[in-house]
Amino acid sequence: MTIEEIALELELAGLSREQQIKLISSIKRGGFDAKAVDKKLIQMGFTPIFTIYDDEEDENKKD
Repeated sequence: MTIEEIALELELAGLSREQQIKLISSIKRGGFDAKAVDKKLIQMGFTPIFTIYDDEEDENKKD
């Protein structure tokens, strides 16, 4: 996923601009890890949104 796609998903999830910037900065520093970002979202009181992409990748590897 691109940073722009991640930002859009965070916006659609209802995060404030400040929260989005904080998470995106973290992703830029450490790379995108769907499980880690979802864990941060849960800690912030939001529903995880990125694990669906991991599930899709796992299914593609099985083919």
